[in-house]
Amino acid sequence: MSTVETATARIIAPLSAMLQKPLALVDGQSPEASHSFAIRFSVPRLAIVAADGSPFAENERRLLNEIFEVIRIAQENEDKYRELEERMISLQRENLDLTVKNRTLNEVSSRDTLTGLYNRWYVIEKIDSEINRALRHGSPMALLMLDIDHFKSVNDTYGHSVGDQVLQLVGKTLKESCRVYDVPGRYGGEEFCVVLPETRVGNTSVVAERIRHRLCTTPMIVGDEALSVTASFGIAGIDCTPEEGILSPAALIDRADRALYSAKHNGRNRVELWEGAVVGRADEGVSH
Repeated sequence: MSTVETATARIIAPLSAMLQKPLALVDGQSPEASHSFAIRFSVPRLAIVAADGSPFAENERRLLNEIFEVIRIAQENEDKYRELEERMISLQRENLDLTVKNRTLNEVSSRDTLTGLYNRWYVIEKIDSEINRALRHGSPMALLMLDIDHFKSVNDTYGHSVGDQVLQLVGKTLKESCRVYDVPGRYGGEEFCVVLPETRVGNTSVVAERIRHRLCTTPMIVGDEALSVTASFGIAGIDCTPEEGILSPAALIDRADRALYSAKHNGRNRVELWEGAVVGRADEGVSH
């Protein structure tokens, strides 16, 4: 029932008493609505009739028309309000859908399709934000880089399909070994990294050792063989106020990379921390 119908039904009795005339509400298209003892309203199709069949005087008609014009305007305003409310709800839903789609798109675009880890560009942005946070608050952060040992040999011996499985195994191990706020990523090829917020460099060695041990003790079955996967690890980071020369992602990555290739140079399947004494590229002449 519309607002006009509800309001009319409620005021019929008081109007009858005021006009001292028995009034009734009828369908505006009914035969009674065409008589002189009826007043018809176009919106909605309603009519008020004098139940005793007496015609309405001009002042009675004017009064009833003015009353129901007010009711009609109220109905229109209510309809407009309801329409606006429905539109707002629709816009909220559309905005929520758009937000979810954008978040999904951002999440997909920041992921490596093979391993499900974050990709290189996302990791670099995260390193940059953590360096900036360290600058503002003096909080520690660390970067762990790792490179699969002898990965080219795996591809050459078993094929790229097995090589992809090795990459996926490393990705799975990293995800299972990290805290919820750490950022494990595939930096490129067979090189991976983990950004560790609020973590001192010394503590990162424990994390790296745990990942290293888990990798080398989790054989991957290839046909009748059990393939052992190992990796070399390099660590660099900021323990308090960043040192001069480590104010960019590139600088921090370079330090972790140097430590990583120091691990390669010193026998692989090991963890090394960057130290200022380590100069030059330790990976010269060392195959992956």
